[in-house]
Amino acid sequence: MAMDNKAVEIIQEAMQIFQRFGIKSISMEELARQLGVSKKTLYQFFADKTELVEKVVLKIAEKQNCDFLKINNENLNALDELFRFYKAAHDMIKDHNPGLEFDLQRFYPTIFKKVRDSYRERMFESTVSNLNKGKAEGFYRQNFDTNIIAKLHMIRIEYLMHSDLVTHDELHSEHFFNEVFKYHLHGILSFKGLEYIKLNYPDFANIE
Repeated sequence: MAMDNKAVEIIQEAMQIFQRFGIKSISMEELARQLGVSKKTLYQFFADKTELVEKVVLKIAEKQNCDFLKINNENLNALDELFRFYKAAHDMIKDHNPGLEFDLQRFYPTIFKKVRDSYRERMFESTVSNLNKGKAEGFYRQNFDTNIIAKLHMIRIEYLMHSDLVTHDELHSEHFFNEVFKYHLHGILSFKGLEYIKLNYPDFANIE
């Protein structure tokens, strides 16, 4: 059943508020005030704050999923697809709000686990698919374990988002993220893949 337009509007606006202020500090009363609606209106569409939080977080996850699905549906070769994935991942990390995630993990652990598990499943499937495609096209080496490399890739991305060794400025730096990308890229490229990179993405081909 389609969601009421007003409920969709509330979810969209609540998403911006939660991303700005976090979840814990915003009560339903404060949320209603900032949205310019009554508490009664909020409870007309959502049983409680937990339900609203879940809808908001799932909406964020849905947007990320749509971004990756669009790339999958463009029928690109493995390397062009990989560059698109990394651009989408960089944008996702730049939009990442650690305060919102902290509130979600601490106060709504069931929702947090549901979204995290869904993200991991989607990321793993996309990475394995890309690695297998790259092997079939000859752009990637044949002699690596696809599942292990996919998991290492996921660990690297998650660690970047949560490690205190990486500063906020580094995490949002294009140079820093490109170096992380090169590390993954040159670990999987075949000679054919390297030649393709030299021709199409020369900034990422320098391995001296």
